[in-house]
Amino acid sequence: MAAVSATTAIALGGAAGLAQASQAPVAAPQAVSVTQQAEAQQAARALLASPFAVSLSAAERTEMTKIASGEVSAASKWDAIKAAFSKVGGFAKAIGGKFSDFKKWYDGLSWWVRAPLAAISPGLTLLEIYNALH
Repeated sequence: MAAVSATTAIALGGAAGLAQASQAPVAAPQAVSVTQQAEAQQAARALLASPFAVSLSAAERTEMTKIASGEVSAASKWDAIKAAFSKVGGFAKAIGGKFSDFKKWYDGLSWWVRAPLAAISPGLTLLEIYNALH
């Protein structure tokens, strides 16, 4: 079947169709700085110590444990931050909208939900979190 497709493509004007069907080369993973890794480890540890840890799937918990211990290099602290925020009801809708919608959602959360989120994302403004996760 592939031979027939290749022959047809060449007969119809070249291998342009085949070039589009081929897979693009996979980009090499970006290097993670020591600072980025330390931030990712801290965020993962905070997530695992937070009340959100119980709502993580087994795979998420395993991944966060590996990041926290330094076994796995994380792309950034945003993996843990996104995992925590996504466990809170209404997050998907809030992050999909404008910043004002996100802020209204966040401000409407009870303090016992906001406190662990703040611990997972120390030093970050709500706008920085929104921009990174949006």
